[in-house]
Amino acid sequence: MSSMTALIACDTFAPDHNGTATFSKNLAVSLQKRGFEVHVIAPATSKLYGTFREKHDDVPIIVHRLKSYRLPFQPSQRFVSPFRLTGRLNGLLKAIRPDVVHIQSHINIGHHAAIAAVKNDIRLIATSHIDAHNLVENAILAPNFVKNFLTDLLLKDAARVFRAAEAIAAPTKRAAQMLESSVKGLRVLPISAGVDIDLFNTLDEPIQSDRKLLYVGRLDREKHVYVLLEAISKLPKSFHVALEIVGSGSQANELSKLAAELGIQDSVHFSGELSDAALLGKLGESSVFVMPSIQELQSMATLEAMAAGRPILAANAMALPHLVHDGENGFLFRPDSPTDLALKIQHIFGIPELDFIRLSQGSRVLIESHDLEATVDVYERLYKGLPVDVTTLDNEPEYEAPISTTKRFTNFVRRSSKTIERSTNGVIERLDDVRGSVVETFSEVRFSIERRSRKASRKLSNSLRRILKSIRRDD
Repeated sequence: MSSMTALIACDTFAPDHNGTATFSKNLAVSLQKRGFEVHVIAPATSKLYGTFREKHDDVPIIVHRLKSYRLPFQPSQRFVSPFRLTGRLNGLLKAIRPDVVHIQSHINIGHHAAIAAVKNDIRLIATSHIDAHNLVENAILAPNFVKNFLTDLLLKDAARVFRAAEAIAAPTKRAAQMLESSVKGLRVLPISAGVDIDLFNTLDEPIQSDRKLLYVGRLDREKHVYVLLEAISKLPKSFHVALEIVGSGSQANELSKLAAELGIQDSVHFSGELSDAALLGKLGESSVFVMPSIQELQSMATLEAMAAGRPILAANAMALPHLVHDGENGFLFRPDSPTDLALKIQHIFGIPELDFIRLSQGSRVLIESHDLEATVDVYERLYKGLPVDVTTLDNEPEYEAPISTTKRFTNFVRRSSKTIERSTNGVIERLDDVRGSVVETFSEVRFSIERRSRKASRKLSNSLRRILKSIRRDD
């Protein structure tokens, strides 16, 4: 058992549902179980901020929630003002006195936590979960020269922050190569985000004849869920499938409307955000998992589906071909091609049952190299300043330069007004300082996210129609 104190600094953390938040939560919980004293610095998910003891996966973690604001273009995400943030984090580090600071990106909280760690002579470890090119492409509505300028600024910032770290990691070889290509002189370790395989071993095997497709993830434009809906509409009328879509995001309403416009509303069910237990149940009910995104640096949702023994249909893009070996645990389809995806859906439900079972078993075999305990082993060695031996992902495709998608995507509009709530049992106590006495207890705290206005909704609907028109023309 370790007696080290580790501080994880991140711009998104549970109860947020995304790859970075899930990785950070899994890492914090695993380290706490191993005897580390774990502190997490993250944005508040509502107007409630301060130092709290929160339960995540039934493990108490001290989380320092910073005052945050809703992002106008990402209603399910919040940001912390950078003004005087370094001083605030410097004070926290002096009070916590961690042995290691582990940042999850070079942006905002990670940036300022890195400065504070260097100032206090604390070992700094960095994991990069983002790609600057894709971040700017999907978050900024501006001419290409503006996007290129902002991307260059982000990469210069990445160089300053990551070069101060003792070790830098990325979740896949592809992501590591991209960062090394963008920031010269870095050595980036490919360390899988990992998944708790044992958690999914209790699920029943998938039933091919049920023909239940499942997508889990944000409903934002970069996830290309509209490609999946378009593919369902291209299936023969006699070929019945059921599609479950789990998640929320800026395109939730528009995707629901699109399903109705395509005449597939009876085949598609939008579940919204689900608890971890409910999501596990959905995985257990599904036959096949689908991931249409073309910008995944790893995809935690796909990892979890593989751990659940589900055959995978995934876009042949970015790091997904590392997870999905065509014909071994599923099939790859041509990115942004509803026609090819529709053919793959028909194929995977039309193969002999024994071949379908083999795909399911293939997912369970391939996920073994992504076991969470192995991931935590590597990070524990990095925290202690010990050398690590990271196995190279030789079967992963080489990195290719990012392709601009500005011609495909136009409006990315703000969401505002009506609030919807999602609850969690997370926050259990407010603490009077970084470790200290309990000053307030909570039976439940509600974390809120925002919906867009009607006007913004109409703009996004029009944008989605233009995207689909472009895809249909190119398909």
